[in-house]
Amino acid sequence: MDEATNKPSGTIQYEIYRTGKDEKLLDFTEDITSVKGASAQQVTIEKLLPLTSLEPGKYTLKVKVTDNISKQSVMPTATFTVTS
Repeated sequence: MDEATNKPSGTIQYEIYRTGKDEKLLDFTEDITSVKGASAQQVTIEKLLPLTSLEPGKYTLKVKVTDNISKQSVMPTATFTVTS
């Protein structure tokens, strides 16, 4: 929590890759304070990402959350499939 504002301070970066390839297809970053309902103790992310341009196949989503105060990051990943 930022002591001056009593709000969380950090960023959330979303990346989508085609599984097995190193080409980044989506890269979007937002400030954690833009997340509705974010508090110093918990941030729940609910986001719609534009996937209409993706061809059928398997993809990997990486969500990197960085705490600006502690300078720590976590990066959970998930795989998903786009079908025709």
